[in-house]
Amino acid sequence: MSVSRDDQSDAFLNSDTLGDEFFSSIVERKLNIPRDSFKIRLVLLSPAIGKNENFVSVVYRAKIKIEVLESHERKCVDVIMKALLSTLEEFKKFSVFPRERFLYEDIIKSFEKIWLERTKEVVQFGPACIKVETDPYEIIVMDDLKACGYQMLDRKVGLNAAQTKLALTKLAKFHAASAVRYQKDGVIQDFLDRSVSMVPEMLAEDSPFGKSFLSIYKGFLESVRSYGDCDFYADKIAKWDHTHLLNSWISVAKPMRCGLNVLAHGDFWLNNMMFKSNESNEPEDVLMLDFQGSSWAGPGLDLHYFITSSVHDDVKITCYDEFIRHYYDQFTESLVQLKYNQHIPSLDELYDDLTDKARMAAGSILIIMFVTKYDCAEEINMEDFFTSDKKDKEFFDRIYCNENYKKALKSWLPFMDERGYLDSMLPDDQNKNLANGN
Repeated sequence: MSVSRDDQSDAFLNSDTLGDEFFSSIVERKLNIPRDSFKIRLVLLSPAIGKNENFVSVVYRAKIKIEVLESHERKCVDVIMKALLSTLEEFKKFSVFPRERFLYEDIIKSFEKIWLERTKEVVQFGPACIKVETDPYEIIVMDDLKACGYQMLDRKVGLNAAQTKLALTKLAKFHAASAVRYQKDGVIQDFLDRSVSMVPEMLAEDSPFGKSFLSIYKGFLESVRSYGDCDFYADKIAKWDHTHLLNSWISVAKPMRCGLNVLAHGDFWLNNMMFKSNESNEPEDVLMLDFQGSSWAGPGLDLHYFITSSVHDDVKITCYDEFIRHYYDQFTESLVQLKYNQHIPSLDELYDDLTDKARMAAGSILIIMFVTKYDCAEEINMEDFFTSDKKDKEFFDRIYCNENYKKALKSWLPFMDERGYLDSMLPDDQNKNLANGN
């Protein structure tokens, strides 16, 4: 019998894990004061994100109200608690928690240190990690960025041009620091190499993932056919190779042709970033969240994933090349600033990487794009989504035929086709013929 997400959340919130010891240790580390110098007066917990906003973990905001005993001063400590409650074995095999923990405890700090030591520039990539628990729940406690003036923007609307460029600038700085770290330390951890962490049986056609992805692909194809005016694109999608669809998660996690490797965020979409604006409501900073899917790759992986999923529908088409150029300028400038002493790619080489990672653009319209455009009241059970092949027409109508998604896809398909991205999932012999102009 499966346990519902709500039942898992209730069990977590009512567990002995979230006792005085847990919250006292947070205060102790956050404020750098001894345990016997304060008393917890109240702990307020609330969901940090809405339903259908995060599918692997539950995220809660905690306001810990304390009294400093000597001075009787009242203080409030604001943190975010992220707990992995999924029972799905594939998520555990993919090392989602160890990876994210390592990113927060080691990688992000090292990237920020690289920027400070080599340029004297203070660059922050994400919230500070305060505490990690592994038993009985896997929990990461970090700073609450909302309390620092950051906010999450509306995933269903998407980013405007200024917000997009700000996100691309921060991504370029992150990628550049990672290239410097890779030059020194290589892969660092096996779970940052997707070809190692995604074991072959996870992607076999007869595995739960394999069967589920085939049902997702078929449901998506039938939904596009049902639009009535997208048959040309549906015919192309109907020719996609199922093997490419399954293996795309590994095939896109490769360095650039020139050999440059960056640490891809791996899940760089609107709900995994928070923006801070000035008094004129202009964006001035953005920080990243949720590093559960990070792996070494070329920059094209994150660029496809981000632009496909998170930029306003009209803006991402009209400004696509402008955005790529902006990222390129920021990335190469950052590499120079950080004294990266290997080959710095040309703009053409970046476009080659986008071509090589085109399966991420194609795969994203099935997976992450529906998440950003999802506009129904019913919560999605992502464990069933990734493991069950028993999804009915009503389910696919909800995710692929709601007006928000349909409008976005209809505007994006012609652009993807023009760039050749829809052909990336074709069998290799057909893809080779297209590349040769046959």
